Amino acid sequence: MKKLIITDSEQNITRNDIVEFEKEYHLKLPENYIAFLLKYNGGEVYDEGSEGSEYIQSFNSLKYGTLTLEKTLYDYCIIEDLLDKDYLPIANEYGGNPITLCLKAGEDYGKIIIFYMDTTDDPQIIADSLEEVLGVKSIDEL
Repeated sequence: MKKLIITDSEQNITRNDIVEFEKEYHLKLPENYIAFLLKYNGGEVYDEGSEGSEYIQSFNSLKYGTLTLEKTLYDYCIIEDLLDKDYLPIANEYGGNPITLCLKAGEDYGKIIIFYMDTTDDPQIIADSLEEVLGVKSIDEL
């Protein structure tokens, strides 16, 4: 997998912004995702060849911008009741399907899973980690 490039990020956030989000939604985000948010806070996705990612069109921001984690959590988990809160919709696929970060304790914690909303297809693990989906060994490489 090619290394992804993130562009058009939203305004920077602080660790305190993340702590407040975790408290409000009773979530514990993985450290690698926290590092990603602190570095990018969302953005458009391309690979090193200036092509799009196989799955991800854009990452949602924690705050600022139109597609925030709060909005996607509210839409998918509360209004439409399509996702369990253990699946945080962190990104969007080209067809509009949410790409989630599994926050459920156990072996799937931290895995990246796509949910297909307009079909009967089962959710699919697309990467075992955020680093794998980004094509890096460490978030610091981005």
